Amino acid sequence: MLIATLLAAQTKSSGTNLLLPILLVVFAGVYFLVLRPRQKAQQKARQQTSKVEVGDEVVTIGGVRGVVVAVDDEHVTIATGQLPGDEGSAGSMTHITFVRKAIGQKITPPVVPDTAPEAGGPGSDGEATPTDEEGDGAP
Repeated sequence: MLIATLLAAQTKSSGTNLLLPILLVVFAGVYFLVLRPRQKAQQKARQQTSKVEVGDEVVTIGGVRGVVVAVDDEHVTIATGQLPGDEGSAGSMTHITFVRKAIGQKITPPVVPDTAPEAGGPGSDGEATPTDEEGDGAP
């Protein structure tokens, strides 16, 4: 009788045996598709803001943009307002002190590619370039 009861209990729980692996797969999917990328992004942001040095341009989490003028272990002081090179800005320079966690991102200046031909490069001394020798008819 005891064996029959155990066998009956096993057949009733077969639906729950299938439910557990499905739930594990769903939780693993949520972790790897949502939580893990968010953790990596937060870690990258923490590393970037911990490397803030004097002279770096930053934006705070509140949207204040300025140049770092002083840094210590817990605080960052930025200068905002009319910065050198901002002819169109009105106002005077203001210094604001923030906790390090308030620095949202460090702004890197855009890289401007040098499009001017180099001295001594192809075509600068009248030599034929490989495209001129091919004879494709292009001027």
